[in-house]
Amino acid sequence: MIPHLHEAIALTLFGLAISLAFTRIMIHLGPKLGLMDQPDERRVHVTPIPRAGGIAIWLSFMITVWVGKYLAPGLFDGQLSMQLAAFTLSTGMLMVVGVIDDRQGIRPFVKLGGQIAASLTFFLLNPKTVGMFMGYQIPYLVELAFFTGWSVLLINAFNLIDGLDGLCGGLVCISLFVIAGLELAAGHLSDALVVGIMMVCVAGFMKFNLNPAKIFLGDAGSMMLGFFLASAATQAGGRRAVVGSIVLPIAIAGVPLLDVFLAIWRRSARSTVSHWNGGDRVGVFSPDKDHLHHRFLARGLGQKKVALLMQGLAILLAALAFVPMLVGTRGIMITVCGLMILGLFGLRHLAQVELKHTGSLVHLAVKRREGPGKMRTWYFTYDLTALFIAGTGAILIETNLATRDFSVETTMRFVATFVACEMVVLHLIRIYRRVWSRSALREFLLLSMGLMIGGLAATGIFQTAAGDIAWSGLRASIIAIGSATWLLLLPRALPDVLRELAMDSSHRHLTRGKNSGKQVLVYGAGDVGNLFVKYLKTCSPDDFQRFQISGYLDDSDALKGRTINGFKILGGLDVLSTVCAEYPIHGILIAIQDLPEERMQEILKEAAALDLAVYSWASDLKPRRILTGYEPMQNASMQSVRPLTESEARPAFEA
Repeated sequence: MIPHLHEAIALTLFGLAISLAFTRIMIHLGPKLGLMDQPDERRVHVTPIPRAGGIAIWLSFMITVWVGKYLAPGLFDGQLSMQLAAFTLSTGMLMVVGVIDDRQGIRPFVKLGGQIAASLTFFLLNPKTVGMFMGYQIPYLVELAFFTGWSVLLINAFNLIDGLDGLCGGLVCISLFVIAGLELAAGHLSDALVVGIMMVCVAGFMKFNLNPAKIFLGDAGSMMLGFFLASAATQAGGRRAVVGSIVLPIAIAGVPLLDVFLAIWRRSARSTVSHWNGGDRVGVFSPDKDHLHHRFLARGLGQKKVALLMQGLAILLAALAFVPMLVGTRGIMITVCGLMILGLFGLRHLAQVELKHTGSLVHLAVKRREGPGKMRTWYFTYDLTALFIAGTGAILIETNLATRDFSVETTMRFVATFVACEMVVLHLIRIYRRVWSRSALREFLLLSMGLMIGGLAATGIFQTAAGDIAWSGLRASIIAIGSATWLLLLPRALPDVLRELAMDSSHRHLTRGKNSGKQVLVYGAGDVGNLFVKYLKTCSPDDFQRFQISGYLDDSDALKGRTINGFKILGGLDVLSTVCAEYPIHGILIAIQDLPEERMQEILKEAAALDLAVYSWASDLKPRRILTGYEPMQNASMQSVRPLTESEARPAFEA
C-alpha cells in the first residue's frame, strides 16, 4: 500500500474541483478585467472570448499544493516540493507580465526580459539545484545559462502553439503525463504528485476550453505552464542517463519545439528575402499565420481534428523517446530511425512554407552580383577548416580518441600534409573558379576524385618522410578522405537540395484538398516539358504562388505511368476528364512548341467543357493565360471558346 494514498487522491480531487470552479468564475470575470481575445486576421475564433484560463489554473494549483503541504507535509518531501516557494514567486512574475500582455500588449523584448527574469529568480532561489546534464556534473554558471535558455525556449514554445481550442492544454497534459510517469518509474512519488496536481488543474480548465471554447489560456497561462514543464523536466532529466537527457525534450515538448524551429527558420528566411528585395527585415518575434495548426486548418480540417492530430503526434514522439529510456542504449536506433522517418515526412508535408522562402532565398543569392566573389572566399575558408577537421578527426579515430599510439607532433605533420596536398589539388582542378549555385553531377564527381587523389598523395608524402609504411596511416588517410569528401560536398550540394525540396513541397503531387493551391497539369513531356522542370527548379517559388504543378499529360502511350523529374505522366488528353473528376484541377499548361492548330483546338474544347484555364509556356519563360473558363456563344448548337486577346493576356502565375 502506498503511504498517504488516500490523502493524495483527496488532494488531487480537490485540485480538480477548485480548477473547475475558478475557470467558471474567470469566464465571467475575464471581460470585467479586460482580458478578452478579440478576433482578427490571425485568430481562428470569430467572437470575443475571455483569456483568463491561466489565472484559474495558477490559483488552483497554488491553493492545492500549499494547502496540501500544510495539512499533509508527508506528501510533499520531494525536490519539486522544496521548490514551491521559488516557483510561486517566479510564476507570479510571469503571470504579471502575461496579464499585462493579455490586457494591452507589450513589446516582444520586454516580454522576453520578463521570462528571463522569472527563470533567473527561480534558479537563484532554488534550494537545491540538479547540477547534472546528460548524467555529468556541470559548473554552476553553465547550469544557470542552460536552465534559463531551456526555460525561455519552453515558455515560448507553448506560448506560440496556443492557437486552437484545446490544443495547448492537451499538449501540456500529454507532457505532464510523461513527466509524472518518469517520476513514478524513478520512485519519486512526491514529485509525481505535484505534477499530477498540475495535470488535474489543467484538466479542469480543459472542460471549458474544448471546441467550441468558452475561455482561453492567454499568454499568462501558456507561459506559466511552459515554465512549469521546464522546471519539472529539468528535475526529471537531470537525474537520467545520457540517452534519457538527450531525448527527454522530444518526449516533453516535441510538437511545440518543432513549431518553434519552423517559426525561426521561416521568419529568418523571410527576413533575408525581404531585405535583399529592398524591404524591411522581418523580426523573429513577428507574428504570422503559418504555425502548424494554421496549416492543418488551411487544408480543410476542423479545429477538433487538428487538435487531435497534433496531440496524436505528440504522443507518438513521446513513445519514440521513451524507448531508449526504458530499454537503454539498445533502443536508441529505434528512436533514431523513427525520428528520421517522421523528419522526412514532416519536411515533405509540414515545411512547405519554410521551403518556399528558402527557395526564394537561394534564387536571390544566385542573382546577387556580389555573390560569386564572396562565395569563393567563403568556400576557400570553409574548405581549409573542413580539411583540418577531417584530418584531425581521422587521427583521433585511428588512435581511439588519443588513447593509443597518439603523438601531437605526428598528428600536426599528418594534418598539415593532408591539408596542403588537398588544397593544391583543388586549385589544380580549378574548383574555386566554379560557381556552385547550379552544379552538375560531373562537378561533384570531379571534386570527389580530386579529394581522393590529394589524400593519397598526402599519404605517400607523409609515410615517405616518416620512413615507415604502416596500415594505421593508410586507414587514417581513408577516414580523412571520406570525411573531407562529405564535408566539402555538403555546402556545395545544399543549394540544389534546397531548390529540389522547395519544388517538391509545392508541386509534384495531386491532392483532393480544396484549400490547397490551384492544381495545374502540364501538357507535353518532351524537350520543352523537361526545360519547364528545370525552370521550376531555378525560378523563385514566388513566381508560382497559389499554383501547384501536379503532373503531366502526354499523348504518347509509351510514356503513360512513367515519371519525368519526379512528375508522374498520367496519360493523354483522354484521361483529363477522369483526373478532373477525382481531383480539383484548375487548368492545363501547354509545354509544346509549334503545337498543331488542330490539337490546340481540341485542348481548348476539352478545357472549356471542364471549365479549366489554359496556359502556355515556351522559351520566353513567361507563362501567359490564353483561356479563362469558357463563354457560350448565343444561338449556337455547341459551346465555343473565346481565347483572350493579347491585351487581355497576363502572367498566369500571379497571385
